[in-house]
Amino acid sequence: MAAVDPVAFSFGNFEIRWYGILIAIALIVGIVLSYFLARYRGERAEEVINFAPFSVVFGVIGARLLHVVVNWSHYSRDPSKIFAFREGGLAIQGVMLGGVLALLVFCRVRKLNFWLWADIMAPALVLGQAIGRWGNYFNQEAFGFPTNLPWGIHIDQSVVALYNTAKNDYSGFQYFHPTFFYEFLANLLLCGMLLFLHRLYKKRPERFPEGLIFTTYLGIYAIYRSVIEYYRIDSSEFLGIKVVYILDAITIIAVLIMINYLVKKFRLKKAQQANEGKEDLE
Repeated sequence: MAAVDPVAFSFGNFEIRWYGILIAIALIVGIVLSYFLARYRGERAEEVINFAPFSVVFGVIGARLLHVVVNWSHYSRDPSKIFAFREGGLAIQGVMLGGVLALLVFCRVRKLNFWLWADIMAPALVLGQAIGRWGNYFNQEAFGFPTNLPWGIHIDQSVVALYNTAKNDYSGFQYFHPTFFYEFLANLLLCGMLLFLHRLYKKRPERFPEGLIFTTYLGIYAIYRSVIEYYRIDSSEFLGIKVVYILDAITIIAVLIMINYLVKKFRLKKAQQANEGKEDLE
């Protein structure tokens, strides 16, 4: 893969970057997919349009806040850079957290079933992540160790120099693992899996608890993101541990807790329905 100019086009000093274009495309595709999934599940599809502005605002704020917290040593030297969005710096886990908080608030206000709508939004979220990952390609970021594999991505030496340390010197290497592409493929596969689960739920809703699709998304994403993160050379660390490992570990623990809660709630509901059926027969 060859390096590409991150600027799509410009008007004087105003630049339109590929990253921004891809984020916009990801948002539109996500809204369309969620809209049709809501209709497929028999829900009010217009609620997707109502929710979209909240998801964007909460998602961007969450992504930026988490990025700033993780890289506080950099931003503490010049707090004004916190608001320099054009310089990049968004954490995907922050998008997920912000989106979930937005959905919680939205569902409470609109009196909607949070777990059902989280299931509906999950495929769109991971598909949006897949599209957005190509922004890393244009920005020459989120790449891994040097490689001689034919699908290695070319990185300019000026960019490589930013990641040279006393421990690791990548000078002289031109091609690196396209870890963004690995995650792109994994995200597409996960999206397909989630859509298949929606089909199963549509056919046999009595066999699956609401929220299972959403928690499946969170858990599987955390697992393969940790695997891919091993190859990246630009990861932020805390006490010598990659921050993504910490966040993914917390996510997996939270997922196990949520699944336990959802399964217990589902079994209790089925037991109550069975008892009501017996009472009706009597």
